[in-house]
Amino acid sequence: MKKILIACLILVAAIAAIGMAAAVQSEVNLPDGYELDESQSIANQSAELFGVACDYNRAVMVNGDKNITVDTFFPHAEITLNEGNGFGMKNISGTEGLFKEVDGRFIFVYSDNNQFVQINAPEEKLIEEVIGK
Repeated sequence: MKKILIACLILVAAIAAIGMAAAVQSEVNLPDGYELDESQSIANQSAELFGVACDYNRAVMVNGDKNITVDTFFPHAEITLNEGNGFGMKNISGTEGLFKEVDGRFIFVYSDNNQFVQINAPEEKLIEEVIGK
């Protein structure tokens, strides 16, 4: 009985942690023709962004064989967005961030409320639609 109670408490704590991260995650738009693929979602995983340890969440939007990945990073230390490693500064939909093209995909990283959002899309115009300010 004790083991079941402890397991339930751990489960409740994990769900609460996921809910807290999701509650502060940046809002993004779903472009026309795309649907959220919940099976590819990730919550509260560890990663690095520009060499800084982070927790991150991932949302994947699909339209046939095309997909858009939106990663939201919660850094453990301060991150400053600087040009380099193929990234240049760019303004997309009124949002300043780092931009580069890799293997026919477009990557845009920007800061929003002490978190960082990385959008990886098959077309640059889709990044505009996801940000959609």
